[in-house]
Amino acid sequence: MLTTPGMTPLELKNGTSEYFVLTGVGVRDTSRKPLAESLFKLKKNHFGGAALAAPWGETEIKGRYLFRAARSVASGNLLASPVGYLALDSPWKVNALLKDLGLIFSTYRPLVFAVAVDKREMLRTNKDLHPVGVAYAYMHQRIAMAMEDLYAGDASIIVADQQTQHEAFFRTGKMNEIRKLLTNSLPRKPNYGLVLDKPLWVDTELSSWDREIIQLADIVAYSVAECLKRGKAPDEPCYLWKEIERSLHVHWQTGKVLGGGLSIFPRTARAPKI
Repeated sequence: MLTTPGMTPLELKNGTSEYFVLTGVGVRDTSRKPLAESLFKLKKNHFGGAALAAPWGETEIKGRYLFRAARSVASGNLLASPVGYLALDSPWKVNALLKDLGLIFSTYRPLVFAVAVDKREMLRTNKDLHPVGVAYAYMHQRIAMAMEDLYAGDASIIVADQQTQHEAFFRTGKMNEIRKLLTNSLPRKPNYGLVLDKPLWVDTELSSWDREIIQLADIVAYSVAECLKRGKAPDEPCYLWKEIERSLHVHWQTGKVLGGGLSIFPRTARAPKI
């Protein structure tokens, strides 16, 4: 499951993030149904009637909504939108939701990958590569190696919410060009046959199980972006960093998260202290 917040053009415009972040939360196919059902149950428990009656987007779990809900109740207010978050009218209710989300990560132990492209550093070093292509290439590399090392060569499918710009980028063939370029310097070549060549994009208005699971990837993306911005791991409960960090894949040679579950491009970019 992938999510990509804040996609921007190649140039760095005022007000846009200096990072492009792509995240993936990997689950076995046998865990897909119980994980989705656990998220359904969580929403009913914490959002009340809105989880059944309101449009899905009104109870969508996103990293920025968790942050805003925690900040709102701490100041004595309510997060009025999306509608489902009105049920979180006290700090203990927000904390209960965060605790249950943490248990989702701890129970299902998804394999988490995050790729961050430092757009400012790319411009400084004159690397003429599209951030989207770089991010997907790194993601393919990490997933392919994890499949080979951990799952005896099982194949994987990337499921993502609809991204019109990303779909168009794949159709141009540029993504494969960038992947080949970035693979040439690797001492170990990933077996890309273990990863479907492009994501399976789903419509969140029509999907059921997958749109629930993709929410976890959004939580990861928001927390990773905050980690990069601060230069260190965020410690507020709303970021769920402790749970996310335990699920980040480690590098196959170093055994560390950096370069494995959390990859940063270019290599000259500043890495957070985690």
